[in-house]
Amino acid sequence: MLSFLLSLAAISVIGSINPNGFAVQIYLLSTPKPVICALAFTLGEYVGLLFSGLLIAWGMIQVIQQVLNFVGESIYGIQFLVGIVLLIIGCNAPIFFKPSIKNLQPLSLNPLHIFFLGFTIVIVETPTALPHIAAFKQLTDAHISIPMFILIWALYDLIFIFPLLIMVAAYLLFHDNIVSYLKEFNYRINSWTSKILPFVLSAIGVLFMINSLVQFFT
Repeated sequence: MLSFLLSLAAISVIGSINPNGFAVQIYLLSTPKPVICALAFTLGEYVGLLFSGLLIAWGMIQVIQQVLNFVGESIYGIQFLVGIVLLIIGCNAPIFFKPSIKNLQPLSLNPLHIFFLGFTIVIVETPTALPHIAAFKQLTDAHISIPMFILIWALYDLIFIFPLLIMVAAYLLFHDNIVSYLKEFNYRINSWTSKILPFVLSAIGVLFMINSLVQFFT
């Protein structure tokens, strides 16, 4: 169980490196109500990811399984096409994912609106976020009870939002002086992500294509 939990914690740490979330949080810390808005956004991300996990726990996996059973072996053709798309995106990732210091600015600074912004960002990103998918798979393969699933997933989500909480704590300690350093940090994260993303997406695309061909011809 300890190795299982440590593995999930490591996955959550990887998933918490989210340049889009960082960019929004950094912008919010430079607004007239920095702490309230930043905490509202962080809470929205936490609740959004928790909600996604509950959907999985309460039957989403069964729904997906029924869809896959309905599609049948044609799923391998779809997988092959997805692999081609990922390979194309991976080869062109430097064009699509250029590092930028420009912040993502919400249209409203109402805390409730900021909360739903964080909630929506996580809900949209979760189905395609590889770390979350890996965590879902580990949790479902473990065949644990739903209450235990919820408890572990809630802890996973806390690790996920930890960098955002660190940013708030840093602001409380250093005030506006920390914002420029956070912007530089986020730019470096974006640069690092843009460099490794082509290799990751291309590798996944190739693996999808190979696996679909193996499954189709065996």
